[in-house]
Parts: sequence; C-alpha cells; structure tokens
Amino acid sequence: MFQIRSELPSDGAAIESLNDMGFGPDRRGRTVYRLRLGAPTLGFIAADPESDQPLATLRFWPVMVGLDRPALLLGPLAVTPERRGQGLGRALVGHGLSVARDRGWRLCLVSGDPSYYRPYGFEPAAARGLAMPGPITAGHLQVKELAGGALDSLPREAILRVLPWRCHRGGDADGDAVVTHRRLRVG
Repeated sequence: MFQIRSELPSDGAAIESLNDMGFGPDRRGRTVYRLRLGAPTLGFIAADPESDQPLATLRFWPVMVGLDRPALLLGPLAVTPERRGQGLGRALVGHGLSVARDRGWRLCLVSGDPSYYRPYGFEPAAARGLAMPGPITAGHLQVKELAGGALDSLPREAILRVLPWRCHRGGDADGDAVVTHRRLRVG
C-alpha cells in the first residue's frame, strides 16, 4: 500500500537519499542534471499511508525546446530498493503525466530506459529531430505529447537539439545563488 501526494519542503532529505540510492552520488555529473536547476515545477511522493515516509519520488523540471516551446523534463524517478517492482514508479509516472496534462503542459521529455517509458506513450526523440549533447545512452532521450499536435508544431526543416542555455547565476542580497533562466535551444 502507498499513497501519492505532492512533495513537501520537508521531503528534501528523503528525496536526495532516494535519488542517491537509485542513481548513486555521482548522478549530478550526468548530462540531464545540467537541466535540473532551481526548483522542480512538479514533484510527487509515493508514501507509506501510515507513517507518510517517502518510498518513491518523481520530479518534473521546466525546460524550453527551441526559443518558445515550453516542455517538462521528467525525472529523476527513484524507488526505495525494498519496494522496487511493486508499481510505485509506474503509479507516480502515470499520476505525474496526468497532472502535467491537466495543468496545460503540451510536451514532456525524459532520459531513461525506452522499455520503461514506452507504455506511457513516449517515443524516440531522435525520430523527431531532438538530440541532447554530451554523454547520454543512445535511444534514451524520449518525448511525449501531452496535448495533441504539440510535436507537429515543431519546425520540420530544422534539426532540433536539446541543449542547455547558459544560465545566469547571480547572488541575492544574502549571497544565495539565483538562477534566472534555463532553456533548451535549436542547435
């Protein structure tokens, strides 16, 4: 048994622990992590219904495809080792995509195992001309329409590349880092 809820600020340490267990402490060096700056747009927890202990986590990050195509980047998705294979991850992905669609998002990208994400309607991004630079396992970048025609509106004549824009990082009055924008652009 588990319940799905939105993540809370108090879940931060548990989320980091789940992600470290799922992907290792070197996960931040992966290409996709360069696009996960600031706070996620959507975050969900599969929690124990009695203790509210997080058992799995899923986040979605805002990105841009081209100069004007807002999209979500799904991930990371992590499940505590003793609960893997029990449907928590599948339930979080289904729930998260439904909420994203209901909130008006039109496109979603993911870097992950195609066999896991294909049942949700993800397709190879390369077939749509989308690519991500840097080390990424071939075929792992995938895209899904959350609204009909969202992929059709992408320019067909240009090969799109999913690249991080330079992020302007400045400091606020307390010296904390502030990220002012993040985009994926046409290459």
